[in-house]
Amino acid sequence: MKEKTKTKIMGISTMCFFIAGITLNHFNIGVNFPVFSSLGNWLIYAGFVELIMVAARLTLGKKLKRETDERMEFVATKALRITFLSFIALAFVIMIIDGIKTITMPYSIFVSYLVCFMLVIYFISYRILLRFY
Repeated sequence: MKEKTKTKIMGISTMCFFIAGITLNHFNIGVNFPVFSSLGNWLIYAGFVELIMVAARLTLGKKLKRETDERMEFVATKALRITFLSFIALAFVIMIIDGIKTITMPYSIFVSYLVCFMLVIYFISYRILLRFY
């Protein structure tokens, strides 16, 4: 897909997020949404994040154009597979630990640590695999 097409699709989805968020806030739908005060506010927030991504793509897109070859895609796929398998293994260990002793950590912090763990595992496995292939 071309860069202009990707940018247009992201711009359209950004506008959809904004319109849906404003509409849900106007009609008070999704008021009891976790983390944010309403589902509409969350959609507006997601729209702003995507707007930042579109702006970054427009300003930095030409500067950061990279060529990827089959080797890089192969290494990325292998690293993704290792990350997925480690996530499944970690989920199994967490279920066992939670059965023995209840985890009292707040859910939002627990998920943020889990996402950070997945990113670290992906980065480490990518760097290690890059040396071998």
